[in-house]
Amino acid sequence: MRILHFLPPDNDMIAQHVTMLTNGMGLEAENHVTSDAGNAKMLLQNGKYDILHIHGCWRNASKNLVGLTKKSLTRLVVTPHGQLQPWVQDDGYWKEKLPKRLLYQRDIIHQAYAIIVQGKMELECMEKLGWNSRCTIIRNAIITCSISAQEMARQTFALYRKVMDSNTLELLPAESRDTMRSIIKAGITGDSRWLSDDSRPTPLSDEDMRRVMCHAYQEQTTDWIKKGLKVLKWNDPDIDAATIDCFLPEGYHAPQSIQSTIGNQYASENERLMATFKLIRKLTSNNQLSMLHLCELDRELRFHPCEEEELKEELKEHKLWMLARRTMQLMADMTGLTEGYMPVTALDDRQTRQMRESVEKRLKIQ
Repeated sequence: MRILHFLPPDNDMIAQHVTMLTNGMGLEAENHVTSDAGNAKMLLQNGKYDILHIHGCWRNASKNLVGLTKKSLTRLVVTPHGQLQPWVQDDGYWKEKLPKRLLYQRDIIHQAYAIIVQGKMELECMEKLGWNSRCTIIRNAIITCSISAQEMARQTFALYRKVMDSNTLELLPAESRDTMRSIIKAGITGDSRWLSDDSRPTPLSDEDMRRVMCHAYQEQTTDWIKKGLKVLKWNDPDIDAATIDCFLPEGYHAPQSIQSTIGNQYASENERLMATFKLIRKLTSNNQLSMLHLCELDRELRFHPCEEEELKEELKEHKLWMLARRTMQLMADMTGLTEGYMPVTALDDRQTRQMRESVEKRLKIQ
């Protein structure tokens, strides 16, 4: 894990604090430290950092650095070091603090994956501000003997890990996403021969496998992933994602399976599929369509043939025709469903892309 610490140039206490952190983490993290805005910008542009950790507030250069993190998928952690306390904001409020607060400081805090506060009083201050609810108390070993430097570093690294274990799909490179799709397809079909030679997946790195397992747990697709790994004869990663701590979006609910929602009392496969597409319409309108639902429908279409011509007419009658076509495209992209199993022709248009983005960003924090 690569961390870039950006701190003010004229604050010895913050500098000591960062030195304690970097020394305490040892080889667990590759820490780079700078107080120079130009150097920080160069480092972010030229090197891949997992986390930008900004120490302190009210520095104009921080705004530009946060803008760079969005382009590089570098995640943001902020330690205000008490600089958002009311008496600090009151000092030069009208001429300095209020303009900076409106221009960038509030946005920086809001966009951070995590805020590190150093005590209950600072936590209460952050709660009153309401800019970010993801606040964690990690006491400062410089100003209190209630925590050792080593423990402070351990807790900070654990928070970094929690940040990186959140919304992991966003961090997967395109090649690893393709591999995840192949693993899911192998899990659904139960046969690696469905994977053509030119799309044979390459093994994932340990970090990308962790990301896949975290995403699978949060989207309830772990069984498909594990079946796929077994079919491909790849080693079980032995990752218990249920024990991995992560941040989840406000209002997040684990997806419920299609079967548990619509039941299984249907006279025909067509009737079941119609109920499924009606559910998908509801899920899509509420931004709740997930990978679990796409995997379930993929398997249903592969192993339970329907009367396609009758289904097409029913879909048109209930104004589900276009939704069904877009859903086919999503499954082609995300579960590997092939044309031969699609009861309707796939459609890739603007609304399809919106549906895809909704599924991919279900776990997005901001």
